[in-house]
Amino acid sequence: MIVQFWLGAILLLIIAASIFIIPFLGSKKGATKSNNDKRNQLNRALYDVRIAELEKDDQQGLLVDKDKIVKELQHNLLDDINDADIASTSTGRRFIWLPGLLLLIVGSIAMYWSIGAYKEVDAWEGSLQRYPALQEKLFNDPNARPTEQDLRDIMLGLRTHLSSDSKDADGWLLYSRLALVFKDTELALDAVKKAYALNPASVDVVLVYAQLKMQKGDEYSQHKAELMLEKLLIDNPSELQAWSMYAFMALEKQDYEAAIKRWKHMLTLIDESSEQATMLRDSISYAQKQINTTTSPENALATPQSDSQYNTNDEDGAPIYRVNVSVADNVVVPQSGFIIVYAQAVSGPKMPIAAVKMALTELPITTQISDANAMMQGMKLSDQSEFIIKARLSKHGDVMKKSGDWEGVSDVVKLGQEMPVNIIISEQL
Repeated sequence: MIVQFWLGAILLLIIAASIFIIPFLGSKKGATKSNNDKRNQLNRALYDVRIAELEKDDQQGLLVDKDKIVKELQHNLLDDINDADIASTSTGRRFIWLPGLLLLIVGSIAMYWSIGAYKEVDAWEGSLQRYPALQEKLFNDPNARPTEQDLRDIMLGLRTHLSSDSKDADGWLLYSRLALVFKDTELALDAVKKAYALNPASVDVVLVYAQLKMQKGDEYSQHKAELMLEKLLIDNPSELQAWSMYAFMALEKQDYEAAIKRWKHMLTLIDESSEQATMLRDSISYAQKQINTTTSPENALATPQSDSQYNTNDEDGAPIYRVNVSVADNVVVPQSGFIIVYAQAVSGPKMPIAAVKMALTELPITTQISDANAMMQGMKLSDQSEFIIKARLSKHGDVMKKSGDWEGVSDVVKLGQEMPVNIIISEQL
């Protein structure tokens, strides 16, 4: 590919040089020849006129030595039509275009060298050459540990392949998964859309598409993902990963009863003594605990605490984070509602790691969040090296985002941070 590129570049340079040179060679040569012809014709015409005059003078007896005069006229004519001087002058100007041609060539090379994409082209060519071997390593070697650069090279090679074969649904699915590895959600979603359009019956495609829809977090995308999973489970009732996502979606909406029902169905599809079954039973216990907590009036909502009530670590040594929530001047605070404070991974799934819901009393308000507020069994805030905390002012108290809610986001919080986390609610959804 590089060879073809340079051959093409040289060919274009030759064409440009030809366009530059031809006017100098063609027009000057043609113009010089035309001028010479006109001058020669004029000299011959003058010669003929002079000979005619001599004939008249000779007939009248006015000439003494006619032959000598004719020879002188012929000699003068030969001098007048001699092209030697013109040829010499033309030769001197023939290469006047050479400096311009050299400037064109050197300038083009210098400009491309400074602003051209030859390095990117070279890297692209190298990636294409490594692509078959990397693909073999990734898919056929179970012990392969591809580096980040390997994955980027595979992604580039795959994108080149898809540009020539856009009907490859499996290729678009793999491209989407690679984009997820590099946390490019928009690119991943665009790729899996193409895969879904080509093969809507593929279980893998639907699962990735639904996962990305869930990660978007808006109500429409969540609803679309739920419909996709429901259709998939009708056609594939034993698909465990789909059931897991379906239960997770219910948990995210705090529909604990639906989550329990879906987890119990999953238990019928797996070995009861397996580790996965143990995790499912733990999740069911967690959801049941949340139902019991919600139905107890005294424990339904978290309450703001005074400064003396805050600790930096719980009894297991896990960090407790203090969160101060205030609102900007442009926020319309409802008469009644809720403040929902939740932690979320900096990148990756949008599922809250831990959440606290408080009745709206007065603002600003202070609370704390820790592993005790985890949304799902086995998912702890203390396992995150960094995360963000969001605070949402909601009329309905639903963990799902609603149009008209107000939200604020903290800076990135580091694991074990002791400084309070300050959030200003300022953006309307």
